[in-house]
Amino acid sequence: MTSPIQASETTIDHIGLVGRDIKAMVATFRGLGFTVTEPVPLTQPDPEGNPVPLGQHSAHVIFPDTYLELTAVDAPGQGNHLDNWLAKHEGLHIMALRSENALQSWEGFAIHGVVMPPIRHASRDVNAGGVKGVADFEWFQIPESIAKEGFVCVVEHKTPELVFLPKMTNHANGATGLRGAGALVSDLDDAVARYERLPGARVQSFPMGRFIILRNQRFVAMTPKGLAALAAGVQTPPPPCFVAFAIRVKNIGATRDFLVKKSILFQVGGENSVWLKPEQACGAILIFVDESAAV
Repeated sequence: MTSPIQASETTIDHIGLVGRDIKAMVATFRGLGFTVTEPVPLTQPDPEGNPVPLGQHSAHVIFPDTYLELTAVDAPGQGNHLDNWLAKHEGLHIMALRSENALQSWEGFAIHGVVMPPIRHASRDVNAGGVKGVADFEWFQIPESIAKEGFVCVVEHKTPELVFLPKMTNHANGATGLRGAGALVSDLDDAVARYERLPGARVQSFPMGRFIILRNQRFVAMTPKGLAALAAGVQTPPPPCFVAFAIRVKNIGATRDFLVKKSILFQVGGENSVWLKPEQACGAILIFVDESAAV
């Protein structure tokens, strides 16, 4: 496949950490200074339109136009679409790209001969920030032959007003949005060739890997050697896998002060960033980046 996935610039809608204990995941991120919604079951409609549980509970860290999903599979190995990923390890497995029209995005793959999974419908109850309702989505998975590092999908929000809740976007650690995600790969050239197909993507090299700039976010591809140069001693799963995510903050100095006050150990990544080890953030490296830093 050499054609774009979507018709407009690519934006990461959300990323997702996958585990087995949703309560523990929520407690971890609340302890890191994030405002987190209460966990709710995910559902999809049966042929009569009745909600059928997907076997997942999810909670959300919400920003003005992106979010972080914490999701746990209720009964691993019983057919959930995340089973294969969770069997590898708990951690960052989901990256969802935003689409204004899921069907058009799906057709963008299909017309170029890619064997596509069907478009699916999902929903979840919302009762947070003074808002109640049922958030609806249409989505489809991108085949692993194209995105092999994790469960990558394209999502269309049918009810965005029930997702991006203003009263849930204030976070004690100063977080303001999703900066991007990082993957561990065996072959940088192969990874870049796959992900630079995204509309508007720009590739930049740096000593430890490649930046794939997506609008005001970036996807980072590194080899194990490159990651070791940046985060010596950090234990990660073997490639291919998603390994890190970055969150923008209002002021990195204020975020450092918060972490110190809460006795949360962190590593300094430079003047504009600090990071936490995977064992501190549900299996993935968590990077806080000052929002003033260039993409």
